Amino acid sequence: MADEVSSICSDLIRFDTTNPGSVERPAAEYVAGLLAEAGIEPVIFESASHRTSVVARIPGDSPEALLVHGHLDVVPAEPADWRIHPFSGEITGGCVWGRGAVDMKGTLSMTLALVRDWARRGVRPVRDMVLAFLADEEATGEYGARYAVRRRRELFDGCTEAISESGGYSVEARGRRVYPIAVGERGTAWMRLTA
Repeated sequence: MADEVSSICSDLIRFDTTNPGSVERPAAEYVAGLLAEAGIEPVIFESASHRTSVVARIPGDSPEALLVHGHLDVVPAEPADWRIHPFSGEITGGCVWGRGAVDMKGTLSMTLALVRDWARRGVRPVRDMVLAFLADEEATGEYGARYAVRRRRELFDGCTEAISESGGYSVEARGRRVYPIAVGERGTAWMRLTA
């Protein structure tokens, strides 16, 4: 599965999803294609021209759902400042190089490779899993998460928990302003895991 993760990550990096800039449509179509190949039905939607997100639900044994979400856009990168071109997706020295490898195309690649592996092996999760690959996290979130929960709320029915990176602004929840607090972000913990 590691080869599939690297390959998907390399492909995703080659899509210049700089925000503001080229935006997410081609990367979203690629993600939707990978999901569809695995028999997972993607929903693609745009909040504005080429501001594209993908959401899919993997049925589990319980309709109570876990949301796993991430973003397709990246912050700008000046190629002259990079030893390896930021949108090459080059795999060198056991690493995938490029803008978004860490934030957050690498994580999206791991998620995609895992659910594709589950599909090949016929694994069914304990509860529904909702996967969201969103536009516009690197700016305001207006074209991504905010649009999704306001205009496509039904895609998140049953979600009781979520896993992703944390945000940095307040949100409205049940008529109250909520300020999410992260207990940790952008840390590194090296370990060897055997499963």
